[in-house]
Amino acid sequence: MLSVDVAHGVDAGMFVRDYHPSARGTPLVYLHGLAGHGLVFEAVALHARLAAHRHVVPDLPGHGRSVPAPRPAPLTAFADHFARWLAGRFGERVALVGHGLGGTLAALIAERHPGLVRALVDIDGPKTVDDCTSLRPAAELTLTDLGGPGINALRDAVRRAARGATTAEDPGRVPCDARLLHAWGRELVSLAEEGSLAWKLARLSVPALFVTGSRGGISPRSLSRLADARVVVAEMPNAGPSPFLERPHEFAAILSDFLRFRS
Repeated sequence: MLSVDVAHGVDAGMFVRDYHPSARGTPLVYLHGLAGHGLVFEAVALHARLAAHRHVVPDLPGHGRSVPAPRPAPLTAFADHFARWLAGRFGERVALVGHGLGGTLAALIAERHPGLVRALVDIDGPKTVDDCTSLRPAAELTLTDLGGPGINALRDAVRRAARGATTAEDPGRVPCDARLLHAWGRELVSLAEEGSLAWKLARLSVPALFVTGSRGGISPRSLSRLADARVVVAEMPNAGPSPFLERPHEFAAILSDFLRFRS
């Protein structure tokens, strides 16, 4: 059985899981999706095919075991904050692996701080509003409109949408700060409405890969945008919008090959 070396701790307000901290391969830093948590990446972080890499998996602020921020920061401001954290924690460039919102954040970090990023993997990060069906109606409301019960309903709706599209079990239901969910959800929809996210990914100065499931991944319109922008896409058969969770062996193989040939 593979020996696993895992450290846990709180750093910069985030609960961080650090797998294989002494590994010498390019460090992999994971960013989970909205209303998610870092444990969803554990099967990938522990995969034997990726054992040469250090895997650092934070719970984003207001998610999982991390404390909520005093007030939700705009996504670009958080991307800058996360970049400062990367610069302080690692003495080398890292590969970012982001799911959903995390994919968008990873692209923002790589765009604004390319010197910190060696490669990027975006897993079903939204590219058009067609990918925001669970968020768009709520994004048009204010916190006052939603109220206490309403914001909880929004949080549950986002989680139900994610669970309904995947055949895998989430490793656990964890808290998520409702104010952050609402603020980042609104901003994510706004970015998707601009229609430029596929081109932003294509214009990055670091190697980038987009991974999606063939069943319930991003929309056909978004796939078309990615093709127009000539973004490299890996489509995983018989997987939904969380392919790393549903089919970790296949995802680990894709990630390993990408890191070996493109980073």
